[in-house]
Amino acid sequence: MAEVIGVLHKKEIPYILAGVFSSNVYGNPRSANAAEFVIDHHPGVLKVLGESLGNDFTLDSQISMELQTGTLRNILTYNPTQFDIELFRLGLDPHDRERFARRRHLRLPDLSIDAVLPTAEDVVIQKLRWGRDKDLADARVVIAVQAPQLDWGYLRSWTDRHGTTAVLDRLLSELKISG
Repeated sequence: MAEVIGVLHKKEIPYILAGVFSSNVYGNPRSANAAEFVIDHHPGVLKVLGESLGNDFTLDSQISMELQTGTLRNILTYNPTQFDIELFRLGLDPHDRERFARRRHLRLPDLSIDAVLPTAEDVVIQKLRWGRDKDLADARVVIAVQAPQLDWGYLRSWTDRHGTTAVLDRLLSELKISG
């Protein structure tokens, strides 16, 4: 994954590291069988990425749609371990755009590399939106760890829009946190 992040930086391809890896940064790490990136896709970007990574990686040029989010993606596989890296295309969804605009550079100590990630608030918003058990567990942990630093006004404005405020309130009640 560090090699992919390095190429994204070198080729100046705007991205965020999303999914479980972003929630791991703000909460407690859990394992994952794939990494998820959101890239600002434009013609030729996948070709540049594929050519820059070399033979240890295989890029599936077939576009697929992720059913939970309805977003388009390509799969990049690290061949030695068969680890998949999902390359989601930045869409037109207002929160996806806002999340991408608010991204920040953070150090990933386990990989000894800087990466671009969504804010903790945007991780929580997205996890609540997806609503799967593992996503709600991730949101719960991020809230538990980051509660004092979270911008609750921003967070609640998006949960109100997405209809996930009741889920947020339930997690806050379980954690005995006021937000």
